[in-house]
Amino acid sequence: MRFVRYEKVEEFMKENFELILEKEWLNCLMVGNCLEAQKTGTDGWLLAKVTQNTKTELMMLYRKPWKLIMYSPTENLSEELYKFAAEEVYKRDNNLLGVNAETEIANKFAKYYCEVANKKYRLHTPMKILVLEKMLPMQKANEATFRQATEDDRKILTKYIKQFNEEALTQEMTDEEANKKCKAYLERGYYVLEKDKKIVSQAVIGRELIKGKSVSGVYTPKEERGKGYAYNLVYTLSKKCLDEGAKYCVLYTDAENPISNHVYEKIGYVKRVECEELEFYE
Repeated sequence: MRFVRYEKVEEFMKENFELILEKEWLNCLMVGNCLEAQKTGTDGWLLAKVTQNTKTELMMLYRKPWKLIMYSPTENLSEELYKFAAEEVYKRDNNLLGVNAETEIANKFAKYYCEVANKKYRLHTPMKILVLEKMLPMQKANEATFRQATEDDRKILTKYIKQFNEEALTQEMTDEEANKKCKAYLERGYYVLEKDKKIVSQAVIGRELIKGKSVSGVYTPKEERGKGYAYNLVYTLSKKCLDEGAKYCVLYTDAENPISNHVYEKIGYVKRVECEELEFYE
């Protein structure tokens, strides 16, 4: 086996992007990061692949402070591959924060990396990747208004962004960080449902993709839940994406939240794979 590291994202994309795009819905994080890196550069990133007999068995992208993203285009689950990959990554970064990949891939890599790094790993977030290609008929809509968010909404949206991060990601966020994220969301595509002049649900168009659209940041404040707002918002936003030419919509959801999963399934989202985000610790 051979470990190949890339210094420039253009080189990584030239050799691997066609394979990555074969399952863009699975690799939306990798695709979005690559497209962003073309504008911002890859200082401090790890871009690499593992090949065997000239065939690409594994691709990797690591950008702190996030976890290592991995994808096997051959669906190779051999112990040998992940032991080799873990040892090679360790040579280049002996303090990896974690890994984010399909469940079996993430756990195989984590086991071998933690062995060589003398660390432990634990589950941070169990996830499902849901894909929408065909809408189901819309159920009864509520009277709330769907619209794109504006700068005038910043105060309430930064509050929702902080609440979402604390609740869904178990991460505290400063006002400055929330404002920075809000600015990025407004530029990317930030949508809300409004009723009686109050924003009752929010969603965001996620990282830039080639063929599809990523829907993320779905959040409804606690006092407005159970009223169908998230369903209405995600349905309308997903339909807008498909109507405008997206081949599909992709959405990461908490595998342990049956309520949100059921909401998305009623729209037409279908589970494709289960993933895990694992974090490493001493």
